[in-house]
Amino acid sequence: MGIPSTKGCVINLANEIVLWDSPNGARIPATVASVSELSGYINMLSPREIDRIKVSFEAGLFDMATEYTWNRTIAVLRDKIMSFGKEFVLEMLGRNEDSLSDSSDFLSDVDIINLSADLGLINKTAKILFLQNSELLKHYLVRTVEDELDVTQAQACIKGCIKYVLAMNDDGFSISFTNFREKLKRQIISEEHDIYQTLMNSPYFYKRTTTRTLLNLSKSEKGAEREIVFANMVTIIPSIWEDLLSDDRYPIGFAYAEATNAGDLPLVRALKSVLLKVKGFDYVPESLRSNTFIEAANHLLEVHFGNNNFHNEPAAAKLLFDLGSSIPAPALGKCMTSTISCKIGNTWNISWGAQTYIDGILSNLTDDRWEYYFNKVFIGDETILLKLRDLNIVERWCEFVIQYDINNKNIQEHHVNQLLQASSRNSTRRVKEIAQQIYDQLR
Repeated sequence: MGIPSTKGCVINLANEIVLWDSPNGARIPATVASVSELSGYINMLSPREIDRIKVSFEAGLFDMATEYTWNRTIAVLRDKIMSFGKEFVLEMLGRNEDSLSDSSDFLSDVDIINLSADLGLINKTAKILFLQNSELLKHYLVRTVEDELDVTQAQACIKGCIKYVLAMNDDGFSISFTNFREKLKRQIISEEHDIYQTLMNSPYFYKRTTTRTLLNLSKSEKGAEREIVFANMVTIIPSIWEDLLSDDRYPIGFAYAEATNAGDLPLVRALKSVLLKVKGFDYVPESLRSNTFIEAANHLLEVHFGNNNFHNEPAAAKLLFDLGSSIPAPALGKCMTSTISCKIGNTWNISWGAQTYIDGILSNLTDDRWEYYFNKVFIGDETILLKLRDLNIVERWCEFVIQYDINNKNIQEHHVNQLLQASSRNSTRRVKEIAQQIYDQLR
């Protein structure tokens, strides 16, 4: 038996084949903690920028030094993400250009962190750390907060930024996802191909990202490369269809509807072939009503993760509530994610002014809607799963589960049912453990 080909894939340190890999950050000794020492590892900033961090920190302006370092880190990641093109980024986010309120800067910090992890710019550890840092800084930078960022918190945040992003160089950021994406438009991926074989056994986020990448390439490429993308779509997507959650099937249906309306017959034929193979025409939206709900849900989630969220959430929640009580199936996952996020809040608290609208949305859900979300969507809902790492949020989650009697719904997914039963008993430690197990299955 011969050695399998690894062409188009990556070998990681454990000698396993993966589709694209994530850098584990610079090797900075654990004993290095001072900002003066840490700054010597920075490669992605100019000497002037590095001096600004050092001078601010040495002057005791810990919040200023940390905010500046954080903003530069996010800017580096944003530039790397946008190098793939705006259309691709929107495809990954499940958004369209018409829904953007500010097309010049449509990526939130949370968007950038999530995309950086999906595209292999940072690893899973960095993603979790950066999401925590984002929430921490957002809290401390609110003018009404009297507490100050202390030296330990500042050093930890700055070290994380340097280790996972700023210590890299442009060569280090030549990420393997780029090579993978090129393969999808230049090589026919048969069932015998190493990429196909690897994808079948990869964690969920690889399958989700591959699907979104193929959809984007099918719209952006021309000529022979587009024909290759079509062929790869027809081979790959039906093979992973059963593994895709509903929220990752609907974009295929949306793409088919858009192509039909635009008169793009080659793309219509390719997507129709995919949908026929999987009997997936139920995922083709019947109207633009779904888009309206999705846009409102995305806006609510963006506000929730944005600055001054406690003040801004009520208006965004009211906007979603006012759309009506019957949420279209294609929009249900997005609406549930944003609504539950506001219901359980962040590590600091919840937006009390938004709760009337949030409870209004949740109270209108029928049992079959609850069951659809927890059976078909929740196991892939990274936003909620990552929130359940925080004890304060877990306590509110348990109250939420009890309030809506979710543990007594017909939830057939084993791990989710276990989590809901633990939630109904207020077993916060067990809830955190199960949520972590579900999340680990995604990555």
